[in-house]
Amino acid sequence: MKLRLIMALVMMLLLYTTPGWASGDVLGRIAVDPGHGGYDPGATRQGVMEKDVNLQISQEIAKLLKQNNVEVVLTRDGDYNLAVEGLHKKEAKRYDFDKRIELAKRAKADAMVSIHVNISRRKCSGPEAFYFKKSAQGKMLAEIIQKELYQIPGINHRAVKTGRYYLITHTDMPCVIVETGFLNNPEEREKLTDKKYQLIMAEAITKGIINYLKIKDQPQSGNIKVLDYIKNLVANIQKR
Repeated sequence: MKLRLIMALVMMLLLYTTPGWASGDVLGRIAVDPGHGGYDPGATRQGVMEKDVNLQISQEIAKLLKQNNVEVVLTRDGDYNLAVEGLHKKEAKRYDFDKRIELAKRAKADAMVSIHVNISRRKCSGPEAFYFKKSAQGKMLAEIIQKELYQIPGINHRAVKTGRYYLITHTDMPCVIVETGFLNNPEEREKLTDKKYQLIMAEAITKGIINYLKIKDQPQSGNIKVLDYIKNLVANIQKR
């Protein structure tokens, strides 16, 4: 009886979380943004450059999304920056951001997910998602992605945060920044340069994006509460 009940609840959970649907149905369109690039390496430690890690994880996300009938636009697919020659520092950065946003808008993306790697003076660890506090859909997307990141074995559970970064405050669509870890942490730096770990990270982010696309037009709190309720119910039954 206990086993049958757990199986029934697991099936309900899969209906909400499994990235799959009717063949041929396009679930949505996502702009995947590998942060930095070209002359801008982003964070650097021990020869590892953030721009490279961002691109590698973003390419895996794009591949996985396409396999699950999600249309994808990558703001860059190589080691380059979108700023034009002659611009410098803040001016170049602003131009680069505007071009990335323009690409997402032109593609009529349902949401934009920007991939980055964090850095800190302290030895921190774990991925975290940022959203603009005035965007309810951005918050929803960030929370759903973060929930999937929590499922990575041994991951540090960091909280979703608000931010005022240019990219997330200047997009018309929901936009989140996912910091996949801390480059100054030697253990995490090693993981972030490992292809298998990059794929695990990409799978978690992809699942979060897909779950968001499935429920984005439905009442926000209800769907998230249903997911949490089913997961908690299964966990409690297993403890008995």
